[in-house]
Parts: sequence; C-alpha cells; structure tokens
Amino acid sequence: MNFLILIVKGFIIGLAKIIPGVSGAILAISMGIYEKAIYSISNFFKKPFENIKFLLPLVIGVFLAIVIGSKAVLFLINNFYLPTMLLFIGLIIGGMTNIFNKIKLKDLTKFQYLIMTICFSFVFLLSFVGKQNYFITSHNSFLDTIIFIIIGIIDAVTMVIPGISGTAVMMLLGLYDILLELLGSLTNFNTIIANLNLLIPYAIGIIATIFILSKIMNYLFNKKETTTYCGIIGFATSSVFMLFLDTLNKDYQLIEIIISLMMLLIGTLLARSK
Repeated sequence: MNFLILIVKGFIIGLAKIIPGVSGAILAISMGIYEKAIYSISNFFKKPFENIKFLLPLVIGVFLAIVIGSKAVLFLINNFYLPTMLLFIGLIIGGMTNIFNKIKLKDLTKFQYLIMTICFSFVFLLSFVGKQNYFITSHNSFLDTIIFIIIGIIDAVTMVIPGISGTAVMMLLGLYDILLELLGSLTNFNTIIANLNLLIPYAIGIIATIFILSKIMNYLFNKKETTTYCGIIGFATSSVFMLFLDTLNKDYQLIEIIISLMMLLIGTLLARSK
C-alpha cells in the first residue's frame, strides 16, 4: 500500500482520538487496515522490516493528526459540528458494509447474537456514565508514574478494541484534560523534556498494552472470526447510533443540514472506496 495513503489513513485514525464518540479502530476497519495492523503488531518480530514498512506511515499519520490536526478538528467541531460529525459517521457506515459482508446473519448462533447485543449495550450504557475524576496527578513521582502507566493502558485499550471512543472514555474518567495537555506538550521540545517523567510511563502503558491486545485480537480473528465481527458490529452500530443521537441536541439551518448530508455521503463513499 502506498506510503502516502497510509499516512493519510493514519491521520484520519489519529483525528478520532480528538473527536468524542468516534473510534479510531472502527475507522481503521472501515479503511481496510485494522486486521493487517493487528497482525503486523502481534507478529512484529517475525518480519520486522515488512511490518515497519506498513506501521511506520500509520504512526506518522496518527502523530501528525494529534500534534497538528487537533486544533483544526476542535475548530471544525466548535464551528461546523454537524458536517464534521456526519463525515466521520459516514466513514464508519461505509466501513460497516464491508464488515457485514464478512458474515451471514442467517447463519449466526444465539451466542453470536448475544455477543452483538452485549457489545451494542456496552457502548450505549457507557455514554450515560457521568464524568468522574478517578485520576489526579500528585506530587509523588512514583504515584504519577503508576497513574500515567494506567492512563496509557486505558488509552491503548480504546485504540485496539473497535467501537470504543478513546476520547469519550477519557472524558468519562476525568482524564481528557490531563491527556490533552500531555499530548499538547509534543509540539515543543522543551516541554517534551520537562514531561518525560510522564510521557515515558504513558508510552510504556500504551506500547505494552497494544502489543498484548493485538495478539489477543489476532487470535480472535484467526480462531473466532465470525464471533469477533459480531462484537465489532455491536460496537460500531452502537457508536453510530449514539453519534446520531448526539447531533440531535442542537438546532441547525437548512443549508447546514444539506451540507452535512453531503459530508455523510462523502464519508460513506470514501470508506467504501478503499
């Protein structure tokens, strides 16, 4: 796959870390790179050069999105909320058609339908959990190290498991501002050095968790593919449903609705044209 195309796809996935309710893993599935990314990470040392060739542009894209694109996305959400959200909803919907093509609904077992229902309900119920401040930074360096390892673990879980928005979870746990400030420090060399005591444990938590979860997801795709896709469909449909509900909380002008529907169509076509 073209290096530049992978950077663009990584950039789109990175933007999902900023937009509440949008799952980067679901977008990765929509763009046809999730399974390969999971395989490359879980089998990294078997073919390191080949895996680096695939993963590096994705990492570059995600990094650029977080460092450069965050302000642009926040501006679009604050000023053009409906068109921005419907574009990402379109990206998810477009990719879901590819997921449904991998399974036959009439052949699913009761257990697989149960998995789908549980995953749908999990995201649905998660959106109603009130924001809590479970984590606060302290003046104890050891405790801060543990806290940011845990934050890295939580962030990695939301990156790997499709349908769970990392930003939404971080908001629910009261971690969004802490994480945004930490990631914002990546734009300045001096602040990077100053925050190394937090960035390093955060990175350790992310890298270790992504590697472990990638092996689990790779196993599930190989051994329990249909059941795994049932769970992903549950996560994805619930995410789309909740995102649509969230857009109904505001009043819009007719021209804005028309443009937004066009963005929904564009997002759907982009995801299906992978």
